[in-house]
Amino acid sequence: MLLKKTLILSMLSIVFANEYKKDSFIQNAMKKLNIEDSSLFPETKFDTYEFQNSPELHSRSFEEDYIDGKPVVIEIEKEALEKRNFLNSTEIAKQFMNQNYPNIEYIFTDIIDGEESTIASIHMAQAINGVEVRNSAINVNIDTLTGNIISSGVSIWDNLEIVNSASKVATMDLTEAINIVVEQLDISKEPIDLSSIKIEKSINKHLLVSGIPFTFDNSLLARKVYIASKENKAEQVWELTLDLETDYIIVFISIDNRQIINFQDLTNHATYRVVPINSPNIGSYSRVTYKDPFYKESSPLGWHNNNNKSFTDTRGNNVLVYENSDGNDSISGNKPISGGKNLMFEFTYNDSKKKVEENQNAAAANAFYVCNMLHDIFYKLGFDEANGNFQTTNFSGKGQGNDPVIVRVSDRSGENNAQMSVSIDGVKPILKLFPFYNKNKNIEKDPAFDNQIIIHEYSHGVSNRMIGGPSNSKCLYDTTEAQQLNEGYSDFFADAMQFRENINRNTLVNLFSYVIDGARKYPITSNTKYNNLKYSNLNSDVYLGSEVWSVMLHEVFWNFVEAYKNDPDYLVTNKNLSFKPSNFLVLNFVIQSFKLMPCNPTFIQARDSFILAIDSTNGSKEVRTKMKCLAWVGFAKRGLGYNAKKAFKKGAYTNDFTVPSECTQYKNF
Repeated sequence: MLLKKTLILSMLSIVFANEYKKDSFIQNAMKKLNIEDSSLFPETKFDTYEFQNSPELHSRSFEEDYIDGKPVVIEIEKEALEKRNFLNSTEIAKQFMNQNYPNIEYIFTDIIDGEESTIASIHMAQAINGVEVRNSAINVNIDTLTGNIISSGVSIWDNLEIVNSASKVATMDLTEAINIVVEQLDISKEPIDLSSIKIEKSINKHLLVSGIPFTFDNSLLARKVYIASKENKAEQVWELTLDLETDYIIVFISIDNRQIINFQDLTNHATYRVVPINSPNIGSYSRVTYKDPFYKESSPLGWHNNNNKSFTDTRGNNVLVYENSDGNDSISGNKPISGGKNLMFEFTYNDSKKKVEENQNAAAANAFYVCNMLHDIFYKLGFDEANGNFQTTNFSGKGQGNDPVIVRVSDRSGENNAQMSVSIDGVKPILKLFPFYNKNKNIEKDPAFDNQIIIHEYSHGVSNRMIGGPSNSKCLYDTTEAQQLNEGYSDFFADAMQFRENINRNTLVNLFSYVIDGARKYPITSNTKYNNLKYSNLNSDVYLGSEVWSVMLHEVFWNFVEAYKNDPDYLVTNKNLSFKPSNFLVLNFVIQSFKLMPCNPTFIQARDSFILAIDSTNGSKEVRTKMKCLAWVGFAKRGLGYNAKKAFKKGAYTNDFTVPSECTQYKNF
């Protein structure tokens, strides 16, 4: 999957485009090598099938009840049932492929069959002689209680012709590919000793290669894949994934002509006395002291123990926070912040200080808290070990492990930005929080105190790991709508996770305001006087599209909040309740939809996946219908109604405000 746009700018860097505009590493490299963007991803065939619930098969059920006169959704535990064993999920997926695409070779990339869900998500890719065609994707979602397929997304190529000859494939080894990158990009400050390059192990069908002096941690990931072109030609390439400190990229080297043919940027730009997770930033809300705020079910050993070692600083199983005030390229030069033997991370904060280093300890504590809270919340929502979350030790034994989020505060290796670099399961993501300057560069703001920025960036990691499966972190990059959804989901999480008392759907939510005014053109709000964005506003602008998607989800979120009993402190405290708060339900359905949607989804496919996530719960028909209608009304308000159509090629998007007939009673909700 090559990028349709070879560079994905952060949600913040675009704000500074005029004042701080620089060509990126990839832009410069493409100019130097005279590479034209040849990105291409096949059209996705996304089908949903009638979901057949059988009440007698329910193992978990949602029912509607009332508490204090307010409707609530209650999860009823019933006797657990054995999943059907006459066919396992992979066999069902094989039957689907054999019946519908008998001439297509494919391989399995991820098989997700969680204990807490009755849905198995089978991810595959097209293949040639067992080698993956990278710009292809297949996912089949199966109800494991009935064996029924509930949705499928297929992006494949017909009649592919191989470009490479067998002799050339055999003669180009990994060290030669690495050397081509060094020579053509002039990327290394020191000569490469090819004899020191060593394959350490395999991670998710990628080779982990050490002895690389020009990358952040002296390693890279490598594999051979095919790239398909619009002429239905399949060219075999070496795919090298490199962390170059400020750029986290994939380089494709043709085995046929020994040239770099394209790039992909995986960097998504944009702690216990801390700013509460549901508060925007330190400029708007006072810090609070929390004692052991972790979720036991998400972090069974707390936040400072990875099952092999206990820490007294900003390190643990889920998150490793370091300072990088000298801008070191190597992680060995970065230091965590100590809380002492009593683990007291109650550092002072002085708003009058002009340099980020002067509040560095408090910043590290806040970043550590927020990222760990996000780990625990997302785990509860469904982003767990089997689905590729970020942990050193995976206590369930599922997933890859050894991939906690590395966070760098006071990071002098960049400025006026924040970046989240995410790769496949088993590879550590890196969140870099650079200082923000005013125009005179004499006062700095630290994004480690802006919770919305951290939530936005961390959420990129979640969506990128889940959509397409943990072995494919590139399913939100190849089309404009996918890129818009990528940013829009992160904006929505930054909005919805900050649900608290004294706000309503018409509150104006201005994202990232602690470090910059106007990071988004419109506030997130249901008040159309201030934000009247609709489906018809979509064009090629990634960030305008992200604003459209985030306000659509905002409408859906508040429809649930107003229809059912909510709890503003639920995510902060993880309290035990007899019901599922409505503010939690919507977030849960978004996460579940990630498992169901195809690679490079459209707005319509993302909408349908959300509806399908609701329908996939083992609840009564009445409850599911009501919840689906609340969603339909929210989407329809912003033009993504029941009869909305995808724009034809580069044509205009047209609003549709209709809802299914069973939802008319909710239309004026």
